[in-house]
Amino acid sequence: MKSLCNRLRWMHLVIIPVVLSVAFGAGPDEWKPVTDWGHWRLGHRSNLDFLQQNRFTVTFGSGAPNFESVSRSEFDAGMEKAKAFNRGFHEKGYVVLRYMSSSLAGESGSNKDMPRKEQIELVKFYNERWNDYVDYIGPRPPEDPTTWIMVRADGTFPHYRYAPYGKETGKGFETWGCPNNPYYVRMMEGRIRAQAESGIDGTYIDWTQIAGETCYCKYCRQNFIAYLEKHLPREVASAKYGAADYASVKPPGKRGEKFWMEWITFRGFTVAEYHRHLRTIARKYNPNFMVSGNVFGGFGYGPVAYDAAGNMEMLGRDGCEDFTYSEIQEFLDSAPRKTEEGVKITNSPALKFLAAANHGKPAIVYATEITPPVFPNPTEKCLNAMAQINIAEAEANHTVFREKRETPPGATQIYTFLAGNEERLLTCQLHSNVAVLASLNQYLADELSFAFSMSRVLADRGVSHVMLVEDDLLGGDLRKYDLIVLPYLPLLSQEKQKSLIRYVEGGGNLLILGACGVKSEFNLPQSPVPLADILGQSGYPKQPSLRKAGAGQVRFMPLVIPSSRFLIPMKAKGEYTTFGPTMADLFADIPEGYTRNRIDPALRQTLESVADETRRLLPGRLTRIAGKAPYVEITSMISQDRGRMLVHLVNYDVTLDGTITPARNLKIEALVPAGMKVRSVLYCGNLTTLRPVAFRKESPRLISFTADEVGIFGMAVIELE
Repeated sequence: MKSLCNRLRWMHLVIIPVVLSVAFGAGPDEWKPVTDWGHWRLGHRSNLDFLQQNRFTVTFGSGAPNFESVSRSEFDAGMEKAKAFNRGFHEKGYVVLRYMSSSLAGESGSNKDMPRKEQIELVKFYNERWNDYVDYIGPRPPEDPTTWIMVRADGTFPHYRYAPYGKETGKGFETWGCPNNPYYVRMMEGRIRAQAESGIDGTYIDWTQIAGETCYCKYCRQNFIAYLEKHLPREVASAKYGAADYASVKPPGKRGEKFWMEWITFRGFTVAEYHRHLRTIARKYNPNFMVSGNVFGGFGYGPVAYDAAGNMEMLGRDGCEDFTYSEIQEFLDSAPRKTEEGVKITNSPALKFLAAANHGKPAIVYATEITPPVFPNPTEKCLNAMAQINIAEAEANHTVFREKRETPPGATQIYTFLAGNEERLLTCQLHSNVAVLASLNQYLADELSFAFSMSRVLADRGVSHVMLVEDDLLGGDLRKYDLIVLPYLPLLSQEKQKSLIRYVEGGGNLLILGACGVKSEFNLPQSPVPLADILGQSGYPKQPSLRKAGAGQVRFMPLVIPSSRFLIPMKAKGEYTTFGPTMADLFADIPEGYTRNRIDPALRQTLESVADETRRLLPGRLTRIAGKAPYVEITSMISQDRGRMLVHLVNYDVTLDGTITPARNLKIEALVPAGMKVRSVLYCGNLTTLRPVAFRKESPRLISFTADEVGIFGMAVIELE
C-alpha cells in the first residue's frame, strides 16, 4: 500500500468557502433556509450582479475567523462583520453556507522539509492565547495539539501541501486532527459553534476522512475496542478470527490481517458520528444549521468505500448530514462528454448512489475545473458546452452542480431554464419502478458487487432506474418498485433477505444475479439463505431459474466469478485520485470501468443479460428511450404530491472542442404511478420554453411522446391527476 504522503502529492483540492442561497421559509422575523433540492442553484461568488444574472440561489458567505489566526478583539470584530454580511444576504433571499476545515495547518522551513508536529500553528496558540477563547473551547487541555493529529502505526503523521494547478507547493502544510481525540473534538466544537453564531446556514466540513494507514493514536485504539464490544457479537469474532477477547485486540495495519473489515468500518462509523456530534453542537446556537462533510470522491470509489472513511451510507443517515458535498470528478478523465473515440463518459451511476445514500437531501457536485491546464486553452465554445453537460448530468440525477470558474453564457442559459421551472422541480425526487441495490458492505469485506456497472449498462440501454442502499430494505417502502435488481451481493443479513422476500410475496419482482446473501453481514457463511430457499431448492441452482412466490416472482441468474475477478487491467502510472489509488487490483466496480466504459467484456455481457431480463420481466412497464440513442440517458422524478412526473434527458454527444450534436425525434415511454392519469405533457430540449406535446396512451399506465430535440438537456413535465 502506498504511503498517504505519496498519495496526497496527487491531490489538487481547491479549498474555498461555499454558500447556498435560499428563500425565506419561516415567519417575518425568523430566517429558515429552504432545503429542497429543486431550489438549490449554487453560485461560487457572492457578487449580487453575478448571482442575479445566473438566477443562483446559493453563494459564498462570511464565517467566523479561526481562533489561532486572530486576536480576540479581531475575532469579535470579524464575527460582527460576518453577521452583518450574512444577514444582508438573508434579506435578499439567499442562504449562506461556508467551508470549514478539520485540518491543522502549519509551516515548515521549505516545501522540501519534512513537517514537524511542533510547527503546527495551534501549538503557539495553545501556549500563548488559549485562555482568550476559553468561553468557546473550555480550559486548556493537558495534551497539546501535537498529540491531536492522526498518526500511522509507527507514530509518524501524514501531511498535505496544496499547490494550484501546474504550480509548485509552498511552505505551508496541513495535517489532520483525529475525531476520536477528545481535546481536538473540543476545539472543533468551539469552531462550529462560532460558525453557527456567524449567521451562516451551514457548512461543509473538509478533511474529516480518516485516511488509509491512519489513525493509530491511543484514542482510536480505545474506541475501536468499544466499537467491537457494541457492534461485533463475540460469537462472530470467535468464529471469524478465533478471538473474542476484545481488550487484547490491536488495530490491524493492512488488508488481510484480523479485524480488518471491522477496522475500516469503524473508520467510517467514527466520521459519521463525528459529523452527528458537530451538527448537534451547532444546532444549539442555530436550530436550522446544516452540516455536510467532504469525504466522498466518487472517482476512486474503491478507496472511498474501503479505506478513506467516506462511507456515504453512514453519513447519509438521519442526524449525520443535512446535505452532501462531493468531489466526484477528477481532472479531465471523468468530465462527462463524448471522447474522440466515441466513448460516452458518464458519472451518473455515482450520482444516483449519492442520491440514494443521502435519501434525497441536496447533494453538491464539486467537479472538474474547466480551466487550464486541466482544459488546455479552452475556447468559449468549449466552456459553454462543458458547463452545460456538467450541470445537466447533475440536475438529471438529483444533484447540484457547483461552478468553479467565471460562469460562461452556456451555464447562464441552463441555470435560467432551471430557475424558470423551479416550481416544477420543487419536492421532486428520483423515481423509477426499477431499483438497483448498492451496498458498501461488500467492498468492506473485500467482496465484489456490481451496482455501479449495472447502472451504467441500464443507462446505456435507455432504462430509467434508481439505486437503493441496504438501509432502504428495512426503512423504506419497497412496494413502489416493480423490480429490484441484486447485482451480486454475497453479504446480506437474514433480516434484509426476509424483507426482500416479503416484497416479492406482496407482488414485487426480484432479479438476483449470483449467489446473494450466502454470507452474513459479518462476512461469515450463513444458513439458511432465505433468497436461495425461495427458489425452492436447497441452494442456488446452476442454471437460470424463475419462480413465483406469493403475488410476485424471483428470477435468478447464475454468476461464476472468474480467477480474474473481472478486474480492469491498469498500468502502474501513478493513477491516483483524491482519496487514493483506484484499487483496480481489488474491485471491478470502479469509476475506471463504469465512468469511462472499461467494464470487463465478460462482466458487461452478463450485465447486458440482466438488462434484457429487466425488459422481459416488465414488458410495457418501463420508463425508457424506445430505440437507439447511444449518447442519451434518461431519468425520472415524481413530486411529493404525485401531481407531476418529470422526465430528464441528457445528451452526452458533446466533445471537448464544444461541438454539440443534438439527438432528434426520440420516442420516450413513461410509466406513470398506479391510479394516476396523464392530463398533459410539456417538453423542451433546447433550454427555452416548455411547450405542450402530443402523447399516446400505450396502456393504462404507459404513455409515449416524441422528444423532437435534445441539445444537451431535455425536460418533460407530465401533469397527473
